[in-house]
Amino acid sequence: MAVIGARPATGILGRRARPRPTRPAPRPRVRHVGALRRQRQASVAGLITTIVAAAALAFFYLSQSSNVTAVGYQIDSLRAQIQTLQAQQERLVMQIGAASAPSTVLQRAADDLHLVPLSQSAVSFATSSGAPGASPSPDTAH
Repeated sequence: MAVIGARPATGILGRRARPRPTRPAPRPRVRHVGALRRQRQASVAGLITTIVAAAALAFFYLSQSSNVTAVGYQIDSLRAQIQTLQAQQERLVMQIGAASAPSTVLQRAADDLHLVPLSQSAVSFATSSGAPGASPSPDTAH
C-alpha cells in the first residue's frame, strides 16, 4: 500500500542512505578574567542602584508620614480653636440677650443715663382728624 508523500526506506539504486554526520556540540567559551570582572562590577552596580533606590523610597515614605502627622496635629489644633470660638460666641449671644431685655434697658437708662420714666398723665396720643373712622372729639386720650 502506497502512501502519498512517503519516502522509500532505501536510497537511489537500492542502497540505504547514510545518516548525515552531526556537528559536535560547541565547547563552552572560556571567558577572560576581565569579562568576569566586568560581570561582577555590573552586578555590584545593580546592587548599589537597588540599595540607593530602596533608601530613597524609605526616605520619601518617612517624609510623607511625618508630613501627614504634622497636618493631623494642625487639624486637631484648629478643631480645638473652633470649639473655643463657638463657646465664646454662645457667651456673647447670651450677653446680647441679657442686655436687650426690657428690665435691663430700663435699669441702664436710669443708672447710666439718669433718665426717669414719665408719668402716664404726661403722655398723650394725637389723633388724625381727617382719617376715616377717626373720632373728632378731643377728649379721647389713650
